[in-house]
Amino acid sequence: MNVVVDASVVAKWLFLETDTDKARALFTQSELGRIRLYAPELLVAEIVSVLSVRVTRQLLDAGEASTLYSRFQSSCPDLEPVSDLAPSALRLAVRFKHSAYDCFYVALAEKANCPLVTADQKLVRAFAPVFPQVCLLRDWV
Repeated sequence: MNVVVDASVVAKWLFLETDTDKARALFTQSELGRIRLYAPELLVAEIVSVLSVRVTRQLLDAGEASTLYSRFQSSCPDLEPVSDLAPSALRLAVRFKHSAYDCFYVALAEKANCPLVTADQKLVRAFAPVFPQVCLLRDWV
């Protein structure tokens, strides 16, 4: 089974937060070959942003951020080029008046006809009524 994950889930692989256990369980399912994880290549920029913000806020030092980025690289889902997803992401962003960044993940789930797992409740509220494959992490695992 293929599953799209967004940055809100992947960040939980790196940090102890609410539902980190569920995000790591999803990753473990991937490591065991039970599912295959996907994300738009935008994920890399979003994880770099999460790490840099935590350094700026003095929640991490630069060395810790670098170590966590290396951990991310070794666990990164298969990435889909954003250029392939851009027309669909734009259509979704305009139709739903929602963040284009989030819409890349929805576009990938739509293209692959598979679930999108997110910890972003706003994303679920916006899309789940029309795209039932958009699932909240805490409801997935």
